[in-house]
Amino acid sequence: MRLLRLFIALLFAAAVTVAIPVPAQAADVGVPGPSYAGDGVATPTADKAQSKLWFQDGSWWGLLWSASTHATKIHRLDAATQAWQETATVVDDRPSARGDALWDVTSGKLYVVSGTTVLSEWSSPPSEEEVASGSAELHRFSYDAVTKAYSEDAGFPVTLHGESTESITVAKDSVGKLWVTYTVVSADNSNRVYVNHSTTSDTEWGTPFVLPTTNAQVHHDDISAVTSFQGDKIGIMWSNQRTGHKRFYLAIHQDGQPEKSWQTEVAYGGGNNCTGGCANDHLNLRQLTSDGSGRLYAAIKTAHQNAGQTFVALLVRDGKGQWTSAEFGAVEDAHTRPIVMIDEEHRQIWMFAVAPEEGGTIYYKTAPIDNVSFAPGAGTPIISSSTDTDINDPTSTKQNVNSQTGLVVLAASRTNARYWHAHIALGG
Repeated sequence: MRLLRLFIALLFAAAVTVAIPVPAQAADVGVPGPSYAGDGVATPTADKAQSKLWFQDGSWWGLLWSASTHATKIHRLDAATQAWQETATVVDDRPSARGDALWDVTSGKLYVVSGTTVLSEWSSPPSEEEVASGSAELHRFSYDAVTKAYSEDAGFPVTLHGESTESITVAKDSVGKLWVTYTVVSADNSNRVYVNHSTTSDTEWGTPFVLPTTNAQVHHDDISAVTSFQGDKIGIMWSNQRTGHKRFYLAIHQDGQPEKSWQTEVAYGGGNNCTGGCANDHLNLRQLTSDGSGRLYAAIKTAHQNAGQTFVALLVRDGKGQWTSAEFGAVEDAHTRPIVMIDEEHRQIWMFAVAPEEGGTIYYKTAPIDNVSFAPGAGTPIISSSTDTDINDPTSTKQNVNSQTGLVVLAASRTNARYWHAHIALGG
């Protein structure tokens, strides 16, 4: 009997031991990736408006820095091992260059616009020397399904402009023209939003021009982003943190119309969904194509400073041009660098952001496409590390996703100079 009681006591003790929760720091979230150490590379997954990934031929691909060959190269994500495999294709060997990737299904071409980057702060614009020392290039690659390799087409790269900028993005319209936008820092503080486009072919380009609107003069810390939407339009969105503005604007160009024919509207600020410190230089765009509504989505960060105020939000423009906003996080949540992704198949919005602002953990929240509303709080961790404590700058693809593609988010940590990513299998 005594042995029986002892046996029962041991079983009970074992059960109690199993129930003790495992400390949170015992397991990381996400997958550590290759190192980008050396060559002076910093923030390789920046900038906020850019997309470093794309899905093609059953695989995820990305623009990652190769520490061994000292260049940004195309990498493929092995689905079985979740390891990034370096390919032979070099995109850009400049350590300060940051790329924006567009996989174009119609032409079967991969476009990458890659520009040298100046990282400005609100209080300290980059020097004239920093701005003048760089340039932006357009690359175009063809894909061989047999060898599963990309090769750069003849005639590329094409130089788009001869200055460094904080961000440059690319889109393609319905008549086959490529469009880019970026902001240029000037010595006289007359910083502007610039636009350019291809003309008779992908290798022939016009002269860059200032976006023709009275709101195109911006603060040196502002950025712009370009996208195609509604099947026949190009949209350029930008932040304007100058006194008297403090808003996000959208300029719309109808495909096929003269290059300087644009209609401008306020997306956020000036009483439109926000009053006060409504603009910050954090902006990420996506468009919904599957249901014909032509909705446009923008993940943005505000300049609010008081607890309870909206700090990160998702802006939605409907097919009639009306803007609404949904709060992703309040000031006390300290989110930064938000990006938005669209799962068209399951009609879900996925939104990601970093907290705290200096880098740390990447969180996500989801919401139905037709009723965008996010739960309060930080969200659910999707990339986090007990050793790489400053993970930052999440990026993904311009493409909308589904259960066939899944969803991949790439980020980077300065602590150990390495990449991190998360793969999400999108179920029903």
